Amino acid sequence: MTKPTKRRRPKKRRPDFFKKNRFLLILMGVAGLAVVSLVFLARMEEQPHAPVVPPITKPLVDYTNRVHTEVEALLSALNADSSNIKRDLDHEPARYTVEGEFPASELIAGFQARLTQIPGDYSVRLREANSLTVEKSRQTLILIHFILPAPDIPSGPLLAIIMDDLGRSRYTAEMLISMPQKVTFSILPGESQAVQVAELAHAAGREVMLHVPMEPQGYPAVNPGSEALFVEYSNAEIRRRFDQLLAKIPHASGSNNHMGSRFTEDARALQPVMESLQEKGLFFIDSRTTGRSQVTEVAHQFRVPTMNRDVFLDNVADVDAIAREIRRLEGKARRQGMAIGICHPYPETLEALRRELPGLAERGITIVPVSVLLRKQALAQGS
Repeated sequence: MTKPTKRRRPKKRRPDFFKKNRFLLILMGVAGLAVVSLVFLARMEEQPHAPVVPPITKPLVDYTNRVHTEVEALLSALNADSSNIKRDLDHEPARYTVEGEFPASELIAGFQARLTQIPGDYSVRLREANSLTVEKSRQTLILIHFILPAPDIPSGPLLAIIMDDLGRSRYTAEMLISMPQKVTFSILPGESQAVQVAELAHAAGREVMLHVPMEPQGYPAVNPGSEALFVEYSNAEIRRRFDQLLAKIPHASGSNNHMGSRFTEDARALQPVMESLQEKGLFFIDSRTTGRSQVTEVAHQFRVPTMNRDVFLDNVADVDAIAREIRRLEGKARRQGMAIGICHPYPETLEALRRELPGLAERGITIVPVSVLLRKQALAQGS
């Protein structure tokens, strides 16, 4: 009989060692990696670092002095007396004010050519009436203003006649120039022939003014135009607009208001206008379109030469009526020593002037540019 065999029990497997100690092994691995990193960093610290050499930059060259040298060369070419040149080089931008004739185009072209030889993108351009601007990369660096020399003052009663609203017609300008009496041209900047009329007048020795449009009381029913100055504008906007208008009329020595009964009553609005005129050595004639004008007071604050209109000659567009106003203006000139009349380019006005002006000289009245009256006024005031 065979002996029964015993069945072996399967051995119990121990839990896998790695699974059992997985967390501990990970922790030990991280710790080992940290130790290795610290050792590596320590050795890195022990190694000397190469010195950091800063990049070599060339110092910027300031060519401003060279530009000023070219400005002085331009003034020297004009034979300008040093006493007639005012330099304000500490101002920003720098300013030169020159009592003398505006440079000829050939001199300006030579000046421009020399500026282009200086590194830095320098250029020159006509900024406004009788002014040049030296620019660097289109930023204004230097302003050069030219003021005509003070004219001689004749003896006896003086009279200035300003013709407003010019610039629409060369024919009217030529008619005025054909008269020997020096009527002053006041030109509206928005007219199609404004520049041509200004050039004609200047070439004929007539004084040129900007007839600047300003807001009237009746606006918008009475419209001075889109380029006019309005009291609602900020000082900066008024200044910008006024300088743009002035730049449109070459050879302007001053300005008077077109309309402006509202604008000239506002002292705040007038300030940027007077500031601009003062910087350029120009004057302002108050057309007196309102009895509440603040022009005189604000002009005096900014030391801008100013006078008021005495008579509007052609409120009635009739030759005989205009002739009577011319004689009334003559009477004011005799009593005051000088007077200003304002008129407009009506056919009746041109006829009345042609008829009446020659007799003024025979009666001892001299017709002069407005600037001569202002010069006489300044001498009388001791300034």
